[in-house]
Amino acid sequence: MIILDEQQSVCWFNRRATDWFVAGCSNSLIGRSFDSLFQFRHLDQRLILVDDQQHPLRQSVHGEGQMDLLVQIYDPERSSSTPVQHFMLSWQPLCDSGEHFTLLIFRDLDPLEQALQHQRSFINRLAHELRTPLAIMNGILRRLNRNNDASAYQLRSFEELSSETKRMSGLVDNLLLLSDLDTDRYCWQLEQRSLRSFLSEWLDHLSALQRDLVCVDLDDTVSDSDLCLDQIAVSRVLDNLLENSLRFASDGSQFFIGASIQNHTLTLHVHDQGPPLAINGDASLLFDRFTRLEEHRDPSQTDGVGLGLAVVKSLVEGMGGAVKAEFSSDQAGEKPSGLQISLMFPRVNPTAG
Repeated sequence: MIILDEQQSVCWFNRRATDWFVAGCSNSLIGRSFDSLFQFRHLDQRLILVDDQQHPLRQSVHGEGQMDLLVQIYDPERSSSTPVQHFMLSWQPLCDSGEHFTLLIFRDLDPLEQALQHQRSFINRLAHELRTPLAIMNGILRRLNRNNDASAYQLRSFEELSSETKRMSGLVDNLLLLSDLDTDRYCWQLEQRSLRSFLSEWLDHLSALQRDLVCVDLDDTVSDSDLCLDQIAVSRVLDNLLENSLRFASDGSQFFIGASIQNHTLTLHVHDQGPPLAINGDASLLFDRFTRLEEHRDPSQTDGVGLGLAVVKSLVEGMGGAVKAEFSSDQAGEKPSGLQISLMFPRVNPTAG
């Protein structure tokens, strides 16, 4: 365990941490900047720079969390570095007498966690193997569907098979994406731009029908705030939320996007006009994998596989953000009823606005 002060300098080590360095030199480490002693890498060996939004110290500003990563330790007494080691790193903000600190806990992967890593690798390989036969089946069904000699019954059967095959393809794609995110193999393309720019690019790729259902209400201060995000990931997050809205909301219902700023955080509020959720307790359960929204909103809807919101959560957290679900049912009619999802991202220019 290591505790850092507000300047991200070391102010405390436990006994285990001092074993990484020359015996008896721990006092000389007090006051040293953390980035001069430790270097973080993704599991695919990509370096995590200190100013990267995915760096644990950047993420710790927004609360506690954990990350599976590679760590290289530099020993100032030996003027050398250790071999790269695999750790589960947890962080937690602390406050004492008005001063702010960050607690870092490095954990070796225990046998259970190693087994989970193997399981994720297996899912990744399995999903890749399923992709090809599913693509072949889709192609065959499309050709059969164009057969002019097919009966009405056969055409209906082809359409049903095609729909199920597409659903399975979507499941495989989501499993592959979640596997890449779990094992830190997702190739992020983070770029600093305004919120307006990220939303505009997403809106541009929607169909005319979808675009008419989206209602964006942002003031200039919020729209012009800079964020460091991945456009592909942002589009996928909003696509999944819009897809959920279209599945459960009645025809013509709108999909609302608003935003607010508080200190260093910009929160994107996304809500629909679908039926209220028939669920009691913690709304965060909706982000659990294979939790199907139709179980809580409309049992007649059975198209989902329960991975859409899990993908949203993983992508948002991968960009240094956080996500929250709330139950919204305004009886006075002043606000749309339905599900509200809040996406919280760190601002790049918090002094602006």
